[in-house]
Amino acid sequence: MPDVHVDRVTFTYAGSKEPVLRSLDLTIRQGEFVLLTGSSGCGKTTLALVLAGLIPSRIGGHLRGSVYYGADNISTMSIYEVSQRIGIVFQNPDNQLVQMSVEEEVAFGPENLALQQTEILQRVEQSLNYTGMDGMRREPIFALSGGQKQRVAISATLAMRPQVLVLDEPTSDLDPIGTQEVLHVLRMLNKQYGMTIVLVEHKVDEVIPWVDRVLLMDQGKVVVDSSPRSAFDDIQLWNNVGVSVPQMVMLARNIPTIFQGTTPVSVEEAFAGLQGTSYARALQQHNERYVAAQELEPARAQPVLRWEKVGLAYDSKQVLRDINLKIFPQEWVAIIGPNGSGKTSLASLAMGFQAPTTGAIYCREAIVKGGSISRQAEKMAYLFQAADNMLFGATVQKEFEFGFKHGRKSQLDSNVALTINELLQTIDLARYRDSNPFHLSHGQRKRLAIGVLLTRHPQILILDEPTTGQDEGHARAFLQFLEALRASGKYTYVMITHHMLAVARYASRVVVLRDGGIAMDDVPEAVFARRHELASCGILPPPIAQLHSRLCDDRAPRVALNIADFLSYTNAVGVSS
Repeated sequence: MPDVHVDRVTFTYAGSKEPVLRSLDLTIRQGEFVLLTGSSGCGKTTLALVLAGLIPSRIGGHLRGSVYYGADNISTMSIYEVSQRIGIVFQNPDNQLVQMSVEEEVAFGPENLALQQTEILQRVEQSLNYTGMDGMRREPIFALSGGQKQRVAISATLAMRPQVLVLDEPTSDLDPIGTQEVLHVLRMLNKQYGMTIVLVEHKVDEVIPWVDRVLLMDQGKVVVDSSPRSAFDDIQLWNNVGVSVPQMVMLARNIPTIFQGTTPVSVEEAFAGLQGTSYARALQQHNERYVAAQELEPARAQPVLRWEKVGLAYDSKQVLRDINLKIFPQEWVAIIGPNGSGKTSLASLAMGFQAPTTGAIYCREAIVKGGSISRQAEKMAYLFQAADNMLFGATVQKEFEFGFKHGRKSQLDSNVALTINELLQTIDLARYRDSNPFHLSHGQRKRLAIGVLLTRHPQILILDEPTTGQDEGHARAFLQFLEALRASGKYTYVMITHHMLAVARYASRVVVLRDGGIAMDDVPEAVFARRHELASCGILPPPIAQLHSRLCDDRAPRVALNIADFLSYTNAVGVSS
């Protein structure tokens, strides 16, 4: 299989003045597994579309330069020709799923190649097995969760047997265990079949152990091109760009006497370096001194949201079972669990999108009726997982103007009133004020949707995957802004997420769902200490929490949630994080 060569490519979208890609020159060698990362809007998705031949054939704009697959100029080929060489999985799976059922979707591509029926069936079977969706082959697409749709999109692309596979954030809606399963499949395809993989991702911590090469983009150019262990030699550059550095890399920088210039890129490597050292012994002694973790103290205030004996079923499919849950004022509650465990269904009931099959939901002790969305919107706002469905203004400015015009008139406090300019600065979109929202990157559109919701001054904000498509810098800045609002404006947040680093950093409480019921409900330090139980719920704790548990033989009642705490527990006082 040939190499892919990007030859001095510059691309500017129709209607835009500034190029998104700037004289990009890059060779991806046959059989490489490449991580392509960078901040939102840096050009990652645009490069993926160029590699797949969708630019310039399907997406308008001005392209200079060419992309070659061996001697073939991809930029001048038809999509039919390109798709048999290079496959792409889009950031939003809804953009490429066109059939009614899982099986029909995966068979659609091979059928259009006019293959024999036996070959089509074999490809469908194999592709569904790769992604763990074989048991759901007859399920309707519309009934799947976001993560399950992503698995189907990956299966459908694999069924085309491309030699090069380009994936644009294919794990953004997957639970952490599901992410590792997909990465394992990609690595297997890469090693056993020589498939070239280009993976666009913000989940650097989770992806870095699997790849051969790291490309960091900034403002349309590649600013780092290195092996995983050398990619973080200049940590300040990564911080400036706004992309997170893996926790194990940061830990090694803080304990140079242990790692002696080597760079661990996984928990296993860091564990091997620290096991039996004075740091590990100090961590164990810290746990012995620690009083056993206590349960959450019962809150004295009345709950702002309450699910009482709630069940939800679609025909014979039980989605939620006997849910009893209270959310108290100014809490930041993270709801986590595997794909399809009922997280979004649980939150949607609180907004009145549907009625429960059994039980009741209360908002400030008033019962929530199914269909009473406008009534609920007076007290709470809901960020959809597919935030694009919330945008309809001609410009970013007009999105905000609509929100202010139709927002809640009575404000919680004049001190929390925010202007359009302040919100644009907060979500880092001030320079795009007059841009069409759909000319923004996926991550930028997500920030826009959240910013517009805040024009309503909601008392309760339900966030369904708020960090999807966000680089670490923008995600952290916005979540810190929400945290400041929570403290000053008495806001309450319910956050559905697969981003465990965000849970560790911001959540005051974690609720874990499994099979439609509540499996755990505690503070993050206690929940993340139960890593084996969490694995059965599709959850991997943050790397530093995993390392803490492993070094303590899984007997720690609570674990460190960040490097600073870990170092303080190991008596590495005075070492920066």
